[in-house]
Amino acid sequence: METEITNLAQLEARIAFLEVKKAEDEIYFNQKFEAIKEKIQHPFKFIKNAISSFAFGRNSNMAGADWATNLGRIFFPLLLNKTLLKNKGIIVKTLVSLFSQKAINYSVFNREVLSGWIDKVTDFVKTKTKKEKRYGVDDYGIPPESETA
Repeated sequence: METEITNLAQLEARIAFLEVKKAEDEIYFNQKFEAIKEKIQHPFKFIKNAISSFAFGRNSNMAGADWATNLGRIFFPLLLNKTLLKNKGIIVKTLVSLFSQKAINYSVFNREVLSGWIDKVTDFVKTKTKKEKRYGVDDYGIPPESETA
């Protein structure tokens, strides 16, 4: 197995050999450890990059995106798929989803635009009653120009 050490020179040579072998083993095990660690972290990095890429986009016009823009990028393709593209194929749905996600950007769709749309819808829904439409608002109070004061 191992040779016997008979003098000081052989001992020093053996110590030097073992120190070099120890350094090589440490490098080898560190490389293996880093490789295993990278394999374990790779799925998490992929998911993190996919979420950040989807939420904020890779282009510069999505840098200031707010929550309304991010939700629009998610729900607008779903709305299209459930309504307009209901009986279309998977390829058409996928292409329209990709294009519609890119079409929703911060300069076109943000909180202010969304609140404007909501205000318009609520104004449309809040219609006057039939009596108000037909006769106007009934006011039985004293007119402000009256001489009763």
